[in-house]
Amino acid sequence: LVDRSIAIGLVSFAVTASVLAIPSIADARDGRAGAEPMTRTAVEARIAERFAAADADSSGGVTREEAAAHRDARRAERQDSRFARMDGDGDGVITTAERDAARAERIQRRGARRSDMIAEESNMRGRLTAEELAELGPDAAIAAPPAPDERRAERRAARMERRNQAWAAADTDNDGGLSRSEFDSLHAGHSDRRGQRHAGRFDRMDADGNGEISLAEMSERALARFDRADADGDGTVTVEERRAMRHARHSRRR
Repeated sequence: LVDRSIAIGLVSFAVTASVLAIPSIADARDGRAGAEPMTRTAVEARIAERFAAADADSSGGVTREEAAAHRDARRAERQDSRFARMDGDGDGVITTAERDAARAERIQRRGARRSDMIAEESNMRGRLTAEELAELGPDAAIAAPPAPDERRAERRAARMERRNQAWAAADTDNDGGLSRSEFDSLHAGHSDRRGQRHAGRFDRMDADGNGEISLAEMSERALARFDRADADGDGTVTVEERRAMRHARHSRRR
């Protein structure tokens, strides 16, 4: 069970992405890879592995250029995988029908995960007394999800319309589908914005301001997040601790 000490320990947890794309502890979903308990030793090994991959010249420090190149390579791999999943018939073009099928599948997955989260929040409310919830503070209250309303439906419809317009604009040959180059162009703006955010994160991680991130600098923030999540301090973040962390994050967003 998720006890009061775990919930309190995770109230102030802030989820941030690392410059080298090390997965956040909170982002490991049940039923996916990484949903098992996570040890501090395993996290340290994962950090060292990613650091070595990014340190192209094996100098012991990751420069801004090396970090950007590493992110770009990983982003390209994700784009390859995403395009392949959406291109159902493998002909090198994603049609609108294939796009809509992928969207429907994604919405279904999100709905299932949301249902699981709602059920888990209900269980947590049943395990914590009113006094314990009050001790967590108003920002950490575990509340039921808001009921759907017309404004939310309107925002969703407007968002979908913007996406459809962006899709049409990316279809430069007007054949009704996106080739790989058109698909990459569609997502280029997102990549540029992410690059700007990563530049700020690099500066924050470069504690001594020498223009390179050392393994120690890279490890510090990631391991600090792990230690905050490891509420009982046993060196392992359990599935329940990870769930409690997600609930704390979810409640703060409301």
